[in-house]
Amino acid sequence: MFGTSGIRKIFAGYGDESKNFTPQSALNMGLTIGTYINGGTVVIGRDIRTTALPIQLALTSGLVSTGCKVLTIGTVTTPTLAMSMKFLNGDCGVMITASHNTPEYIGIKIWNPSGLAFTEEQESKLEEIYFKKEFRTVSWDKIGSITEINDINSIHINEILKKLNLGNKQRPYVIIDPGNGSSFEIAPLLIKKLGCKFITLNSNPDGHFPGRLSEPNSKNLQTLISFIKSTNDVDFGIALDGDADRVIFIDGNGKIIEPIRLLTFLSKSIIQFIEKRNMNIIPKIVTPINSSSVIEHVIEKLGGKVIRTQVGDSKVAMEITKQNGILGGENVGTYIWPEFHLGPDSLLTIAKVIEILSHSDKTFTELIKEIPEFPFIKKEYNLINDFPISTDVYIQIGDAVEEFLKNKGFSKIKKNTLDGIRLDYENGWFMIRRSGTSPLIRIEGENVNDFEILNNYISQIAEILKNKFNLI
Repeated sequence: MFGTSGIRKIFAGYGDESKNFTPQSALNMGLTIGTYINGGTVVIGRDIRTTALPIQLALTSGLVSTGCKVLTIGTVTTPTLAMSMKFLNGDCGVMITASHNTPEYIGIKIWNPSGLAFTEEQESKLEEIYFKKEFRTVSWDKIGSITEINDINSIHINEILKKLNLGNKQRPYVIIDPGNGSSFEIAPLLIKKLGCKFITLNSNPDGHFPGRLSEPNSKNLQTLISFIKSTNDVDFGIALDGDADRVIFIDGNGKIIEPIRLLTFLSKSIIQFIEKRNMNIIPKIVTPINSSSVIEHVIEKLGGKVIRTQVGDSKVAMEITKQNGILGGENVGTYIWPEFHLGPDSLLTIAKVIEILSHSDKTFTELIKEIPEFPFIKKEYNLINDFPISTDVYIQIGDAVEEFLKNKGFSKIKKNTLDGIRLDYENGWFMIRRSGTSPLIRIEGENVNDFEILNNYISQIAEILKNKFNLI
């Protein structure tokens, strides 16, 4: 049932629960969660998708039927739900969302009190309960309750402001694009509280995503990019996905900033702060195996250490906890600040960028140029059949790609199956991995020297997956 980031399926009012997420699925998941936490307190938030409300009602019915106390916080961002756990003393939180997926998708993501998403082990226990249908039962006089919590956005913003040390220099002029998603209110309000001038694009909430598709990628952000290029007034742009766990920055020239470059930029600032305070620690930054190696290139020279994990914000958060890391992030635009909570928080990330600028005479565009840019390409291909790819198949793919690279004259190739298959060579790497949230396979690559070679080789690797493995 669970992928890299919770459950996501196409909504159906009634249908095959192996293919669709239905109100019946949600009811049974409510019964499952209530059984797992033995009738504790559950915090529920939802995004703006048209199907989020019926899923919430069905889920809530299952929860209260097992004796749970349900606290509903309304239409919120995923970071707000994760942040709210510590204030509302929830035993777990449930965000009803399909994040960046297209409008027909819906699902849930489940959170621990720390703001850490449920681990694979916890999800496996939920699946066991769900399929056995051995649910907790309570008598009629022990049924749970539902309480509505208002104005959680103000709490989130106030807690972010407490984490900042704003200087007296520039406040940028930004354009913010919530993508018709659940950050439509909180993101502009935060920007205003930080003292910035701003304008908005696609800031009306609409579960059909009429302004653009939810994923903030280059294809979907062309209107925002064109606007930035057409004016000299805006310092940079900010784009979020449907539930605002992802955030993408666009510089003053209309160039999308690769998220790992932004993670490097943020990490560099933190390390420099630590250095000024003569703090005797080795700053550790956590990022998945498919992130650009630019972060090692910059951070290790500053005395920091980069730790690699499997893909997924929960994997990053767990490693941050294990390694006592100071920051983590993924190349999809998620950033985890362990001092705040262990879920991705795009809003705190926005605030931290503005905090850095408030102490600098340089613009965002000038500062981000100081972070090198290694040629990087990510391509997605539809799978012929929607099924998981086993480690054995990844190893076979790795052997075939290794042979291909050797025929091209590469040597010293190292393979890594931590997540999917990654092949490192002298000037870069390639990685092949099935998406954890969609029936797609991704081929990613980086080459320090040559973008054209990188692009050509990724296309040829795709042919290997098509002709030899019949995957795409």
